[in-house]
Amino acid sequence: MTISKAYQRDILGLAFIISSVLATLYILLDISALFAYLNHEDKIASIFIHESIYFLIFLIPPYFIAKYMNRKDTIK
Repeated sequence: MTISKAYQRDILGLAFIISSVLATLYILLDISALFAYLNHEDKIASIFIHESIYFLIFLIPPYFIAKYMNRKDTIK
């Protein structure tokens, strides 16, 4: 069984959106950690950094998903 092209594009688009949102959350947590560190809240900054590490893996998949989605045979 194969997935039709329309469903494949929808699934890839959804995966792209979810990965992009989680990568953005990683960046926001790091910025929050920086501000907490600058305000001398070391424990809060370490919690933000610790929680953001899990979202680091979502920085790379959006690039490859977008690259695959822009291929001509995927767009048809």
